[in-house]
Amino acid sequence: MLKQKILEDLQKTVQDLGFPSIDILLSISKNPYFGDYNTNIALQLAKLQVSKDKQKSEEIANEIIRKLKSFDFAQDNFKEIKVAGGGFINFFIKDEILIENLNPKNIVIKKIHAGKKIMVEFAHPNTHKAFHIGHLRNISIGESIVRLLEAVGYNVIRANYEGDVGMHIAKALYALLHISPFKEQINKVKDVKDRIDLLGRAYAAGSKEFEENEPAKQLIKDINFLVYASAQRFQQERGIKSSSTDYMKFVTGRTEEVDNVFELWKETRQWSLDYFEAIYKRVYTHYDRYYFESECLAGVDVAREAVEKGILEENDGAVIFKGEKYGLDTRVFINSLGLPTYEAKELALAPKQFSEFGELSKIVHVVGPEQSSFFKVTFKVEELLDLKKYEDKQYHLIYGWVRLKHGKMSSRAGEVVLGEWLLDEAKKEIKKEFPEMDEETAEIVAVGVVKYSMLAFGTSSEISFSFEDSISLEGDSGPYLQYTYARAKSVLRMANYNFEPVLSLKNLEKEEREILRMIEYFESMVEEAAINYAPNIIAQYLTDLSKSYNLFYQKHRILEGEEKMEFRLALSCAVAATLKMGLYLLGIKVPERM
Repeated sequence: MLKQKILEDLQKTVQDLGFPSIDILLSISKNPYFGDYNTNIALQLAKLQVSKDKQKSEEIANEIIRKLKSFDFAQDNFKEIKVAGGGFINFFIKDEILIENLNPKNIVIKKIHAGKKIMVEFAHPNTHKAFHIGHLRNISIGESIVRLLEAVGYNVIRANYEGDVGMHIAKALYALLHISPFKEQINKVKDVKDRIDLLGRAYAAGSKEFEENEPAKQLIKDINFLVYASAQRFQQERGIKSSSTDYMKFVTGRTEEVDNVFELWKETRQWSLDYFEAIYKRVYTHYDRYYFESECLAGVDVAREAVEKGILEENDGAVIFKGEKYGLDTRVFINSLGLPTYEAKELALAPKQFSEFGELSKIVHVVGPEQSSFFKVTFKVEELLDLKKYEDKQYHLIYGWVRLKHGKMSSRAGEVVLGEWLLDEAKKEIKKEFPEMDEETAEIVAVGVVKYSMLAFGTSSEISFSFEDSISLEGDSGPYLQYTYARAKSVLRMANYNFEPVLSLKNLEKEEREILRMIEYFESMVEEAAINYAPNIIAQYLTDLSKSYNLFYQKHRILEGEEKMEFRLALSCAVAATLKMGLYLLGIKVPERM
C-alpha cells in the first residue's frame, strides 16, 4: 500500500538531483533479505549518462537514498533504505507500519481509473449448440476481468455476443422438422435440460445428414436461408434495422416452411437462452447487454459500401478482404451464397457497442485464439472505413484451449464436454471427498474448483483439467484457498473475535512478518492484474498468501498469550478479509465453514 508513494518520492528525487525523468520500476522483493520493495533506478540512470565523469550506479543510489531520507515519508515508514550490489535500492518497511494493514478497513483498492468506461465482451455461446468447458474458461476469465477493472475504478459494461443464426442452427432445425424421433419429441420436452439434450442430439443428426445425404444437404441450405429470413423478421418486429437483403429470394424450395421455421427458430432459440441463463447464474455472472448475430445482419450492407470504397472486393460471387498488402490474411465478409459472415456482422456490431453506452475507453473481446486473424482483419477494415473513433479502442484477449486429460472436444460428434457436466462432476467429487459437507457449500466449492483451474494460468495458456489436482487441499486449487479462509474464520469464531487495532508489537516471528508483507502487496497485485487483464496474478498471490498463513498456523499457537493472541487474531482477520476480497475478484465465493 506504500508503493505509489515510494514511486512519487523517487520521481521527485530524480528531478531534484537533476537526472532526466524516467519510468521507474519498483518491484516486490521475493526474498525479505533484500527488503520489502526494491528498484534498479540507479542502474537506469547510470546508463543514461553521457558525460566523461560518469557516476557509478552505486554512487547514484547513495545520492538517491540521502535525498529520500530527508523526506518525512521515508523517516516515518522505513526502518532502513540501503544499497545492494549493482546499485539496487532496497526498502525495509517498519513493522509497525505493516501492522497498520491488519485493519480490514485498510485493505482497500484505490480507484485509479475512476470515471473511465470500458466494455468487456465475454461468454459468446451459440444457440442450438453445447455450452462446453471452453465457454466456462471464457466466462471465468471475463467475469474476473470485469471485477478487477471495477476494483480499480472502471465503470464496466458487461456484454455477451451470442450466435443465433448460422448453418449449425439449420442442421438442428432440419432434424427437428424431418427426422424421427426428434420431430415427435419437439412438443413433449418441457425441462430445460431435456430441451438442450434434444437440441444437441438433433444437431448431431442433422450434421450427419448434411455430410452423407445430398437431398438433405440442399434442404438444410434452404433452411439456413429461412433461418436468416426468420432472424430478419424477428429483429424487424422489434424495430431493429436489418439487412437490405431479402433472404427469401435465395430459397430454392419449400418457401412455405418459412412460418414453421420462424416459430421453431424462436422457440428453440429461447430454449438455449434459458439454459445459458441458468449457467450464468450458477457461476455468478450477469450481463448489461446481450448482442446477437441476428441483430447485426446489416453488416452485409456495410460490406457492400466497403466494396464501393475499394476496401473490400468481389471475388467469385463472394466479398473478401485481401490482407496481403497489410500483412494480414484474406478473409470473406459475404460468402458466395450471399450471406454475411462473422466479419461482416462485426462491422455492424462495433457501431452498436460504441454508441449505446457513451464514451468507451476500450472494448475487450475475450475470444479464443482461432479468431486472432478475424480480429486483426476486422479492426483493419474498420480503420480503413475511417471509423477513427474505434481505432486503438478494441483489444482481443486470447484465452487458451481447455481439455480434460483424457481427450479432445467435438460438438459435431456429440462428444462435447459440457460446462454443466464439469460443474456437476466437480460437485460429486467434492461430496465424495467431504461426505459431511452440505449441498450449498459443496456447490460453492465445486464452482471454486472449476474457476480456479481456469484462472490459475495465464489466459493464453492451454490447460488440461484434472479433478484430482483441482480438488486437492494441499495447495494450488480453489478448495485450498477456500479452506484457508474457513480455517481463519474458525479461529476467529473460537475466540469470539472482533477486530481491535494493534498499535505495536515487538519481536515479530518470521512467519508473521511474511504474512504482513503479503497483505502490503495486495493492492499492487490487483492493479497489476487489472492493467494486464491477468487474473492468474491474483490466483497466484492468494495461493502464496494461503501457504504463508497455513505455515504460520502450523508453527505457532494463536490462542495463547494475551499480547500475541490479539496480534495473531488480527493477523487471521486480515488474512480472511484479503482472501475473501481476492477470491471475489476471481469470481469465487467463500464458505464460512468447510
